[in-house]
Amino acid sequence: MNRTVTLSLAALTLTGAFATSALADDRGISREELDRLLTSTGEYGFASYDELGVDDGHRFEAEGWRDDGWRLDVDMSLDDASILREQQREGQLPEWSLSGDEVSQALDAAQQAGLELFGSLDVDRMGDIEIEGYDAQHQEIEIRLDRDTFDVTGVQHDD
Repeated sequence: MNRTVTLSLAALTLTGAFATSALADDRGISREELDRLLTSTGEYGFASYDELGVDDGHRFEAEGWRDDGWRLDVDMSLDDASILREQQREGQLPEWSLSGDEVSQALDAAQQAGLELFGSLDVDRMGDIEIEGYDAQHQEIEIRLDRDTFDVTGVQHDD
């Protein structure tokens, strides 16, 4: 019986460690880390973006286009920006996508609205940008921006 209790406690401790690790991984990445990854996507060939995100605390996902219109979908390691998965297909560069400079402008506006750690960025065909992450109190924050002006159109905090 004592052995069963010990094994159960060990399993519970291990489960708690994994949960704590997952929680830490879910807290987003700093602007400096994001800028480093965006530099790597630029070197890969990205000219514009429609989705960026941190996935499972280990991967950075980028979706967008090259200058010639080819659609790019890449997963990179958060540690060293090495390519973990890549997909390319012929397409057309849409006007509503964000250039690297525009992504920086959107992130600047999001930081001014309270974003501390980055989680994801999505831009849609209607001209809306949504950036999610965490604020200074480590609460989830969702910031919506106008695509043309980068004005904040909404901020939502999740408790």
